[in-house]
Amino acid sequence: MTKGPLKTFVDADRDAYFWIKKKLGLSEHQMGVLIWFSGLITGIVIGVLIGILIG
Repeated sequence: MTKGPLKTFVDADRDAYFWIKKKLGLSEHQMGVLIWFSGLITGIVIGVLIGILIG
């Protein structure tokens, strides 16, 4: 039986999370901070790009 696209995406995301955690030797809290900062930076970049495109 084949997996659905959402299940495949979630599995790949989980695998990437644990790979990064293992490679960098981070704790759960440190991974949370890393994810938070990456989301913040992504949001700022998208906001700037939208501002440039609209303005």
